[in-house]
Amino acid sequence: MSTQIAEVTREATLNLVPLCSSADLERGWGEALLLEGRQLALFRTEEDAFYATSHHCPNSGAKVIARGILGDTVVDGSNVSTVACPLHKEVYRLDTGECLNSDSLPLPVQRLVEIEGQLWMEQSK
Repeated sequence: MSTQIAEVTREATLNLVPLCSSADLERGWGEALLLEGRQLALFRTEEDAFYATSHHCPNSGAKVIARGILGDTVVDGSNVSTVACPLHKEVYRLDTGECLNSDSLPLPVQRLVEIEGQLWMEQSK
């Protein structure tokens, strides 16, 4: 007896929105961005990694995250990029939004893609 398995290929279609040139972001700093009524914080780390999060502090709602302090820390043996809220100093992972030093709500994060020097943000459909 033989079994045939059909191979299925699924193509994922990304809904990408252009943000800015990657050269527009200074290493080690954040910038605020208004996109379709949403305030975002864009970051470029010293290692040239790019991240996008909500600009709103999860605790107070204040629009301050782009002015947070960028850093990094080791989590489960891996180095991860972080931002500290300038108001209450909660430290958030930039890749997941998880708060690392309190029981704070997570910081909403968005997926970024850099294509030929242009930053694009993945939008949900």
